[in-house]
Amino acid sequence: MTRRLPALLLSLAFATAPSFAAATPFPEREIVITREGSEVEFYASSTFAKVVGVFQIWNVTFKLNSDKLADSTLELKIAAESVHTGSGFKDKQVKGKNFFDVQTFPEIQFKSTGVLSDPDPKKFTMTGNLTLRGITRPVTVALDLDSGPDKLQKLKGTFTFNRRDFGMTHNMAFNKIADTIRVEIEFQLPPGALPATATAAATPAT
Repeated sequence: MTRRLPALLLSLAFATAPSFAAATPFPEREIVITREGSEVEFYASSTFAKVVGVFQIWNVTFKLNSDKLADSTLELKIAAESVHTGSGFKDKQVKGKNFFDVQTFPEIQFKSTGVLSDPDPKKFTMTGNLTLRGITRPVTVALDLDSGPDKLQKLKGTFTFNRRDFGMTHNMAFNKIADTIRVEIEFQLPPGALPATATAAATPAT
């Protein structure tokens, strides 16, 4: 029995040792998104017109913590001064104290707080906080992953907020501005940024 003990211990060690053939865990990665091929816009309606504003300077940090989009985080920082409407008069109004007040509050920020699942594996909902004019409020962003004919992937999202919640209460008697502002984002992902198996599926948040 004593002679058999070393052989027995050796066989047990091999039986319990981790298998090197096991799948390697998906590495956490930060996906670099450039402004080329991407857009951050807002839409505001009024009695006589619609204002479309494009933010030309922004930075986004998009991290994927597993092979599921449900494990992603997103942080968007926008230079408020970079808004462009195509009209010098509108630009001045939008940047002024009644609206974005870019001199006092130079940055607009969105930071995700969680992800909710969707039956469609290429769609997901991201909860987060929007900070505008120094005020932070929760918002919900509907996102979907779109693959074009050129095989480039785009992350598209939309959300709305009430401008009055952020201190933008100004209005005009002859041209009423709607309270609800819509924001649309479209980020072009670099080739191979997401694994072929990446899905948005997740356990619904409780």
